[in-house]
Amino acid sequence: MPHASYDDTSRRCLGIRYDSPEGARLWRFSRPMERPDAASVPNPGRVLAVDDDEHLRRVVVMMLRKASYDTTEARNGVEAVRLARERTFELVVSDVQMPDMDGVEMLRTLHEIDPNLPVLLMTGAPDLTTAMKAVQYGAFDYLPKPVQGDVLLSSVARAISQCRKRRDEQLELRELRTGERLERPLPNPTTEVHTGTLLSGRYRVGRILGEGGMGAVYEAVREDLAQMRVAVKVLHPRGQANAAHVARFRREAESVAAISHPNIVRILDFQAKEGEPAYLVMELLEGVSLREAINLDGPFTQKRATFIGSQVLAALAAAHHAKIVHRDLKPDNVFLTSMAGLEDIVKVLDFGIAKPLGTTAEQKLTQTGMVLGTPAYMAPEVARGGDADPRADIYATGCLLFEVVVGRPPFESDNYNALLFAIIQSEPPSLVGLRPDLDPAFAEVVMTAMAKDPGARFQTADDMSRALSPWVTSSPSHRTTSSSAPVAFEATLLPNPAGTSDDDES
Repeated sequence: MPHASYDDTSRRCLGIRYDSPEGARLWRFSRPMERPDAASVPNPGRVLAVDDDEHLRRVVVMMLRKASYDTTEARNGVEAVRLARERTFELVVSDVQMPDMDGVEMLRTLHEIDPNLPVLLMTGAPDLTTAMKAVQYGAFDYLPKPVQGDVLLSSVARAISQCRKRRDEQLELRELRTGERLERPLPNPTTEVHTGTLLSGRYRVGRILGEGGMGAVYEAVREDLAQMRVAVKVLHPRGQANAAHVARFRREAESVAAISHPNIVRILDFQAKEGEPAYLVMELLEGVSLREAINLDGPFTQKRATFIGSQVLAALAAAHHAKIVHRDLKPDNVFLTSMAGLEDIVKVLDFGIAKPLGTTAEQKLTQTGMVLGTPAYMAPEVARGGDADPRADIYATGCLLFEVVVGRPPFESDNYNALLFAIIQSEPPSLVGLRPDLDPAFAEVVMTAMAKDPGARFQTADDMSRALSPWVTSSPSHRTTSSSAPVAFEATLLPNPAGTSDDDES
């Protein structure tokens, strides 16, 4: 579409009179400009992409990464603010309409953290009031959806260029005041990892595969061993300065290495030396996460669900026998790959908040007053601030099976506290009522796993696996879009609603 058409569409969508003073200020928001070739720049820039709609967010992320931008994802404004406090970004690209914290409020909060951080807002329902608030709070750009790729990338390039120009101007002013030559903030090779970094003289880092609050996962090759392809999970620089974060990272490597099960991702190496990035090396998986498979394929058949569920339970049984509780089982941490022509082979990922059973108070690595885990799959006793034992993983498995056959989790809410309250107080919807074609006995297995009372659930993963065995057969081929992506996102940290400490776990 020609730029002129885009300009006309922008004016119509926003409903703004551009001959007014306010309109003149907003006109620059939809003015297309030539975009520098990001791929030709050694360090194009670090961008945070924010949108509660996963499909739209992934489109933006794919577009930015294709243009060589180092891109991190956030599912909402609250998560974006948390990431901005933990890491340094040169631009935030965000949707406007989001639950809990909309894009304009997020913009205001981000500028309290860093007044020079450019924020580009996009909206599918543009209006003058919101646009004026965006201007008031200092938005770099305000674009109506659908946003064309060349227009978005043009704005992104301009924003990052402006961010770096302001940074350099501030350094020059400080130099004039102090009379000293100050170092420019370039990536520190001992702490920051980017595409092309060589770790420990062996692992050459490639493209980024996924990222969470604690670390990022990259594709890499081991140059001293026949260019073997691996996945490298690197602790974020700020986490490397925190001894508790490094200890938790080490515990993840030790936990997975201690289990050694075919349905659990293999750990190949670990590094945590002073002055170097902390990282762990995993097998590189080809396939999709269970989350992506649900989004791509919709509700699963009972046969496919039980085939996947039985493998998850086999992995959990091995972990529990090794006295380890996963504590963050969710579709993002279950990866589907293929082996010997058989599809839907499960690999359980991310033992970052796994808990060794019998941990003493002196061995706690979690924060006081925080609940670790992802709310939608959190057992009621954990949501209340209680301890997580193997039955909490059984509950999460029940939630997974519910979601794969229905297409959504048993409990949903736009508000974290409301979600936790529903998990604690409400019964999940009837599975047979939502899927009348399911075997009632199979539905009963899933509902038993999600019992509010831990004592009413299956007491071990082996018990639940035996209960599912009548429906377990090899899964047929499911050809979903493949990616080399061991998605190792970190746990969500939530305030403890009960006011108790996760440090009380035993």
